[in-house]
Amino acid sequence: MTDLGEADACQLPTHSEIIASAEIPPLVVQPSSALDAIIVPAARPAESLETAIDVAKDADAELVVLCSLRTDPAKVQVLFDEKTIRKATVVEVPLDYGHRLFDFDTTRWVREDGENVCGARNSDLSSKRNIGLALARMLGWKHIFFLDDDIRDIGADAILGTVSLLGSDGPGGDRYRSASMTVKDFPDNSVVCHARREVGQYQDVFVSGSMLAVDTSAPFDFFPDIYNEDWLFFYRDAASERLASSGFTARQLTYDPFVDPLRAMGQEFGDILAEGLYTLLHNKVGTESADREYWRMFLDDRYRILEEILQHLEKAEPEKREKMGDAIVAARGTLRAIEPDMCVQYLKAWRNDLEQWGNRIQTLPSVGSIEKALYELGLPVMAPRKGIPL
Repeated sequence: MTDLGEADACQLPTHSEIIASAEIPPLVVQPSSALDAIIVPAARPAESLETAIDVAKDADAELVVLCSLRTDPAKVQVLFDEKTIRKATVVEVPLDYGHRLFDFDTTRWVREDGENVCGARNSDLSSKRNIGLALARMLGWKHIFFLDDDIRDIGADAILGTVSLLGSDGPGGDRYRSASMTVKDFPDNSVVCHARREVGQYQDVFVSGSMLAVDTSAPFDFFPDIYNEDWLFFYRDAASERLASSGFTARQLTYDPFVDPLRAMGQEFGDILAEGLYTLLHNKVGTESADREYWRMFLDDRYRILEEILQHLEKAEPEKREKMGDAIVAARGTLRAIEPDMCVQYLKAWRNDLEQWGNRIQTLPSVGSIEKALYELGLPVMAPRKGIPL
């Protein structure tokens, strides 16, 4: 392995240099770059989907809303009717949903071996995004766009411009396989990264799965059930210079990242993994360099970062200091439970999952309707205007 020094195993404030950036957002969308579907992993009340409906209509794309938690499928169907969208499908995803296609070693590791450092996280976002990928492969959709239900101030032109990069050539002549936008208002960051910014440290915003175009006619990875699942999804694209940023931006609904210490606890392991992996890209080495010693150094640096935040709480706004301190202390508690071997074990499981996933999606059948695709995945589709499963 390449000899990595202490300075090479640290969390960096920006990763902008390792993704391609379109200096001028593309304005003309070629037919080969047409958008097939916008897929929304929804968890908020139905009215949060108005933005997605509007841009799907403007882009003349299929809209698929995957509902769970606070998203009532029947109310989404009513909203579809009110806004007279023709090409739209509502899918209810049970919280205990499972399918052999999505049987991952990483999920088992998180729930078993890593339960004490990952147990605070409770999200089905990865599951819904993986369903979207499987639907695209079965239906022959070449280009899809993932759009979270908390994204605002985004238009069809920005989405289509981002999708058009999927047909462009990267630095090595290869096509971009994924392209994203940036959320800077409100910044799409982890609790720890928000805290760094609050105490006056520089903290950039990376591209996000909340607004992500994917070329599903090319090989693609999966979203692991862990925080920063999007960073792991497009990691190999970033490593091969096939991840691009379109230059477009949008707004995310604001929230208080420090209100619940459980958020910081649930993010810590995934934040460490993702930041550590992307540091390897800056060092121009592969994941084989992420051995036990690398993670020991990286965990030490993460501890330094948390301690610096706690030492500079007085620089944050007075009303945020106490809860921000509580959140960082909670993250530090999880950090202390993370051993270097845990990171090594997770990456081993992840690499195995990537190989198995690549084989599984090759066996998916080609089908002629969304209903048939959902049947293959063991999911019902809501009947139009009735709010009942077919």
